[in-house]
Amino acid sequence: MVNKKYLLNNQDMSQFIANGYLLLKPDYPAGLHQTIKKRTEHIFESGDPGNRILEQVPELYEIFDHPVVKGTLQSIIGLNYIMQPHRNCHVNMPDSKGQGWHQDGTPRKFQGWNHPWRRHHRSRMAMAFYYPQDVSTEIGPTAILPGTQYYDALNDTESMPGLPICGEAGTIAIVHYEIWHRASANLSSDKRYMMKFLFHRTEEPKEPSWNLDIGSADLWNQIGSTNDIDITRHPILWKSLWNWYCNQNDDSAVSQPDTLDVHQLVQELDQKAEVAERMEATYKLGTIGKAAITPIMDQLNNGISEQNSLNLSAALSAIGGPAVPVLTDMLRHDSDWWKRACAADTLGDIGKDAKDSVQSLIEALDDESDWVRRNATNSLGIISESLEDTIPALIRAMEDAQPFVPINAIFALTKIRKSRPNDDSLFKDVEPAIHDGLNHQHERVSYYSNYALEQFNQI
Repeated sequence: MVNKKYLLNNQDMSQFIANGYLLLKPDYPAGLHQTIKKRTEHIFESGDPGNRILEQVPELYEIFDHPVVKGTLQSIIGLNYIMQPHRNCHVNMPDSKGQGWHQDGTPRKFQGWNHPWRRHHRSRMAMAFYYPQDVSTEIGPTAILPGTQYYDALNDTESMPGLPICGEAGTIAIVHYEIWHRASANLSSDKRYMMKFLFHRTEEPKEPSWNLDIGSADLWNQIGSTNDIDITRHPILWKSLWNWYCNQNDDSAVSQPDTLDVHQLVQELDQKAEVAERMEATYKLGTIGKAAITPIMDQLNNGISEQNSLNLSAALSAIGGPAVPVLTDMLRHDSDWWKRACAADTLGDIGKDAKDSVQSLIEALDDESDWVRRNATNSLGIISESLEDTIPALIRAMEDAQPFVPINAIFALTKIRKSRPNDDSLFKDVEPAIHDGLNHQHERVSYYSNYALEQFNQI
């Protein structure tokens, strides 16, 4: 736990919720960034180290151990957060043309997988972009689109000015994992190095993890632009996420069904609608709550596209606990594997309020669909309840033939263990199972097993 003086305040947190990023400029020792840059340049002479950049440039530990960085991450993703084993150094070569706008984790083929991915609004993961050198607009900085972390598509990128992240060596941007970003064109003769690291929440919010000032909680009218870049305002969405971070329900936000056209809002979740309108409809349905569930489920059962199913699932996430029974029923009984996968994922996104679904998620680890099993494994790690049943089930999931499932199981067990450092008896069978994973035929499973054991040894 870091000193409270390094935690964010209300204004910082509300800006992160709305804009999706914060810029940090910690005071590091003189020469540290130059050392990191020189070592990185030397390593790249032999090829891209990929995930092993931290092992080969151990000075990077000092970057992320700084109390300003730790205080920011603790404020956003909670106590006991962990660094994810995937990280990379992105090199922007001289005279590069730059990239198109994208989100990380975009759909790609993996052993036949080529389906849309659900974008999650609640910050269970954050990214850090770190520069070991001075970066100006000429050298191809990473650019972001503030406020787009809740969008699964961009309707008009030409009219959306990006924000180039520039600054002296040691500049760090902490961003929402889902924010749209790109490498800008490098107009210089120098290589630009940017280290990207991922960090994960290990437990759901119990209380605000920043310096909450009760007297200034209503900040939404102050938010709307940053650095002269306007963003679309989503006050209902922002307030919903603020309440999630605070682990509180806001009964005053609940709308009566007759004040909003529920069926019209459901129609506005169609992927053909403007993305900003879809976000508004999603969280308006969330404020309606239980009365919106039947119209949403009717639409889900109406033969809609996979992407539209994800949009409807996001609305069920916004509704939260009241949607758990219908999602559990869908997971257990629906004949469509895609809808079962959506249900498993959405139950995890709802979090602790979905604790009654744990046994159904455990049963889903035997589902015939790889993707249902993958999502169920991830959700069990988020909900983290009924551990006397959940932990043995996740150990068994490590034997799954689909690599994504044991990877998720290992990571779920790691998060649960880090969130319960004093409950040794619960985890007596976990480390032997993860040791077995070191010899797994799939390289990523072996890599994640080694990572998990390192995390366990830090407890």
